[in-house]
Amino acid sequence: MSLSEITSLQSTLNSALEIFKAELEAQDLPEPSLNTSKAHPIDDITYLPSPAMFEARRVALASLGLLKSLVQSPYDALAANTWMTLESACVRLAAEVDLAGVLGDSEDGLSIDEIAKKTNVDGLKLERSLRLLVSQGWFREPRHGFFANNRLSNLIKSGQPGFHLATYMSAPIENQLPETNDLFNKVTVGFSEMINHPDPEFRKSTDPLHTAFQLSYKTDVSFFGVDGWLTKDPEEAVKFGLSMGAVGPTSDPGVAADFPWAEIAKGKDAIVDVGGGQGTLCCSLAARYPEIKQFIVQDLPTTREAAESFIASKGLSDKVKFEAQDFFKPQQRKGKYVFVMQRGAKMLRHIRDVLNDEASDTLCFDYSCLLIIDTIIHPGVVSSAGPTLSDSLARLNKNTYEPVPPPEFIPVDFGDASRIQHQINVALTAVCNSFERTLPQLQEMVELGGLKIKKVNATRGWASITEVMTL
Repeated sequence: MSLSEITSLQSTLNSALEIFKAELEAQDLPEPSLNTSKAHPIDDITYLPSPAMFEARRVALASLGLLKSLVQSPYDALAANTWMTLESACVRLAAEVDLAGVLGDSEDGLSIDEIAKKTNVDGLKLERSLRLLVSQGWFREPRHGFFANNRLSNLIKSGQPGFHLATYMSAPIENQLPETNDLFNKVTVGFSEMINHPDPEFRKSTDPLHTAFQLSYKTDVSFFGVDGWLTKDPEEAVKFGLSMGAVGPTSDPGVAADFPWAEIAKGKDAIVDVGGGQGTLCCSLAARYPEIKQFIVQDLPTTREAAESFIASKGLSDKVKFEAQDFFKPQQRKGKYVFVMQRGAKMLRHIRDVLNDEASDTLCFDYSCLLIIDTIIHPGVVSSAGPTLSDSLARLNKNTYEPVPPPEFIPVDFGDASRIQHQINVALTAVCNSFERTLPQLQEMVELGGLKIKKVNATRGWASITEVMTL
C-alpha cells in the first residue's frame, strides 16, 4: 500500500463535497450552516436525500474520519476517546435543563448569566460544558460569553425525539430514579467486565442473563423479554420506546422509498411489523403508500401506550393498528401477510410456521412472505485501488438507489459513516447478548430457521431489507 493516503482521501473528499453541494442546488436548498439558530430542511427526521447525495455524504464522512486519524496525534486521539463520555454527559445535561428551548431562535444568543438564571444551573460550570459542546459542533458562541442554538442543538429541545434519546439512553430524567434511566452510562461501565469476566462460563455465555446490563444494574433479569426489565416497569418501556423514536425513523425514509412495498403488498391482508415498537416504520409506509390498506404493529403489551400515541399523532389510527404479540410464541396472524422482522433469530421459527411452502422466487401475491429489516455489518477492509465516486455515480441509475463501491483507501464499511451501525452492534451485545450480523451470519441464521435468502436490498439508511423465502 503506497503512502499517498492523504492525497487520495483529500481528492475523494473534495469530489464528495462538490457532489453534495450540487445535489443541494438541484433541490433549490441552501448549504447547511452551524452559524445560525435555524434548522436546515435536511435536518428533518423524515428528509430523504437523493441517491447521489446519500452516497456523497457517506464518502465524505468516511474521508473526514480517516483524514482526522491521519493528521491527529495518536496520543491526542486516545485522550479524546478516554474523555468522550463527558461529551455525551454534557449533551445530556443540556437536554435535561432544556438549554436549547431556553436559547430559542435567537441569533445573537443569551449571556451565560441569563442562561444560568433561566436554568438554575451554576453559570461557570455550565459555561465549561458549553465550550466543550461548541468545540464539537453542538451550540455556538456568537460572541464571547453568549451562546445560541445551531442545527445540532435544535434536536434536543424538550419534546423532540432527540431529547428522549439524549436523556433516557444515557442518564436520569428529573423525578425518576437514576438507576432506572441511566442505561448506557451504566452499561458502558460493565461492558469490559462482561467481555473479560473472570468466570469463563460467563465470558462464553450468549444468553441475555449474562451481560453488562446485569453486572451494572446488579439484577438477575434480562432487559427485554416477557419477564424482563422493561416488562416489569411499563413506564420504563414507554421511555425506551420514545428514545428509540430518534433512531429507527432516521432509516425509515430509505426503507420506505428503496423497496417495492406496493408491489409486494398486492393481494395481502396487511403488512405486519413484528417487534415494530412505536410503529414508526408502519406509519412511514402508510403515509407513502396510501394504496396499502392495513398495517399491524406487533410488540409486547407494555409498548401499546407509546405505540398508539405515536400512531394517533400521525393521524393513522384507522390504518395502523397495534397488536400485542409474544415473539417467542406462535404467530397469531395466519393468512396472506407481509411479515416484517427487525432482528431476532428465535422469532424466525414462528414466522416460518405461517409462511406457505409453495411461495415462489418472485414477489408472490398469493402467499405470506417475510422481510428482515436490519443492519448488515460490513468489514473494515481497505484497498489502495477503487473507482472514484464520480465514476461510480455516473454508472448508476439516478432514479433508484444502489450503493457505490468504496473509492481507494475507503473501507468496505465506509468507516465513520458506519459508526452508528457498529455502536448499535456493541450496544446489543452489552444489553442483551444479541448482535447485528454480517451477511454470512445472516445466511446462517435464516437457514437454521428453515428458510433461505432470496435477495438483499440496500437502502438509504443503516438498514437493509432482506427478502426471505422457504427452502
